[in-house]
Amino acid sequence: MTEPASILLSRVNGHGASSGGRNSCLDLTDSNGRRFILHIPHLIEGDFLSRFEAAAMHAADMRGSPSSADVVSAVLAEQTSFVMADDGTLILRTKTRAGVDIDLSFDDATVAELRTLLGSRS
Repeated sequence: MTEPASILLSRVNGHGASSGGRNSCLDLTDSNGRRFILHIPHLIEGDFLSRFEAAAMHAADMRGSPSSADVVSAVLAEQTSFVMADDGTLILRTKTRAGVDIDLSFDDATVAELRTLLGSRS
């Protein structure tokens, strides 16, 4: 079995969202000095982060060494809350231990479904 290609990150330059708001974007630089943007669809953002965290912890366990606190703490959630953006968009905001805010924006259809569900509970 051949080893999959890997990207050794040397720097996270910034983060944000794509112009359409459907993806979270990480501006990264690899160990060869190449800069690239990693797009993570909002629909899989939480799954992506939890798998990334689990993979980092598993790799450290297999090496028999402690996992990198920087890697693990970067994705561990400390606080999750709902916020309203200036344009009225409903956002689920998760604050990580590394101090990064991860925002998941909800489209109008999702907000309508949430209102209907909450309305049926009262």
